[in-house]
Amino acid sequence: MNSSKIDPKNLMALERAVAALIGIAISFIALGFIIEKFELFLHLVAMQLGNKSLSIKAVENASFYKWMGISIILAGAILAIYSYFYYTKWIELLQKGELDTDKKVFLVLALFVAAIAVILILSMIWF
Repeated sequence: MNSSKIDPKNLMALERAVAALIGIAISFIALGFIIEKFELFLHLVAMQLGNKSLSIKAVENASFYKWMGISIILAGAILAIYSYFYYTKWIELLQKGELDTDKKVFLVLALFVAAIAVILILSMIWF
């Protein structure tokens, strides 16, 4: 790698951007884990209350939280892997002295976070 062509300011900015993407990936993984474990919380509340109807409703909705949590964890893992490819693509561009924008990744992140929010709000209303 010939890093002599790369301006240190650009390299540090790239590293901050990739670190932010990795941080978002870690946040997705943690959020997915919390949502997935919400199933356990529902079972514990149902057992403590001794309410059969709550217990049945908790069991019915448990798979929803399990699959939603797993999906968010998977999205975090994909984002972590994508961050590496994002970094290598930008290193190549900076070595050539070129600049390019990748607005797609930020659009996808924004839409994914908005979708998670909408799904969680709807789950709070219906479940």
